[in-house]
Amino acid sequence: MFTIKLLYFGDVHIRGTNPRNRKDSYPEALKAKLREIFALAKYKSVTALICAGDIFDRPEVTNGVLLEFAEVFKESPVPIYTTAGNHDIYSYNLDTYNRTSLRILELIVPQLNVINDPNENIFLIDDKDSQNAVSLSFMPYNHEIDKDGYGYSPGNPYKGFKIHTAHGMLLDHDPKVFDRYTYVGSVKTKADLVLCGHDHVGFGRYDRADGKTFLNCGAICRLSASESEIERTVEVALIKVENNTLKDIELIPLQSAKAGDEVLDRSKIEAEQKRAYAMEEFSTLIKGSGGEQALVDVNAIVEAIAEKEGYKPEVVKIALDKIAEARDELKV
Repeated sequence: MFTIKLLYFGDVHIRGTNPRNRKDSYPEALKAKLREIFALAKYKSVTALICAGDIFDRPEVTNGVLLEFAEVFKESPVPIYTTAGNHDIYSYNLDTYNRTSLRILELIVPQLNVINDPNENIFLIDDKDSQNAVSLSFMPYNHEIDKDGYGYSPGNPYKGFKIHTAHGMLLDHDPKVFDRYTYVGSVKTKADLVLCGHDHVGFGRYDRADGKTFLNCGAICRLSASESEIERTVEVALIKVENNTLKDIELIPLQSAKAGDEVLDRSKIEAEQKRAYAMEEFSTLIKGSGGEQALVDVNAIVEAIAEKEGYKPEVVKIALDKIAEARDELKV
């Protein structure tokens, strides 16, 4: 029986500083997660690790950060295959790859393989039957990825199972707020399994009626304090292929990933929401006043409300400036 096991993980976004709203040490949290992933790879006896890109949060990090994480990546017990995400390259331009931190990481970490050529295949071949293999192909981020980034399937001389990995906005729903995405139901592909990153929340596993499977288990990082980031489980996926058939996908939560509310602080976001609400209320008060008479003591009203609600002086100043603007509009 020909069996291949692969461990798939989402965006990493290596950086040396804490993102806004993180309460813990983001770099140390990433190192702990990567080390857990490597331990899982060894424990589960996987053949390789796959990441869908965005290893780095920006194309270039300091040498200190680069070297720290290089030492961590060297701990991987198996090869790591990935491709360039939009954060890994300058201005979304793949031509800049050779001067990025990801390229340097690839050069100094023997286990790391960055595949940016969609015509290149990695074959994990059955030693007993050379006609069987699990083939891996990759599509780096580009402006056209949501047109043709998921259906690509290069020529394959083997009968085996085909896995295509792409860094793009592949979704199982219509996000309503933007249109640069690809719906899993519309993808035409010869790949048996399509892996993707980019969207940090992920949609888990999606099985189509035609037998095609799509997977995004979400990023291992948490960069924002959005409610979806706080609530989601940080997990990786163990993929098992037997005799050219997808046998199983097991989603494994990372034990090193703390609960969202332990590492993410929403107080600043909520304060901004309150300020925005206050501005809206003040604006409504002024626009609905109907004339100068209601504006006579409006400054005093604002200051009284601000004192009662505990708004900071700078918020009061913004409100009073808005009131002054509204007063001027009424005079026009």
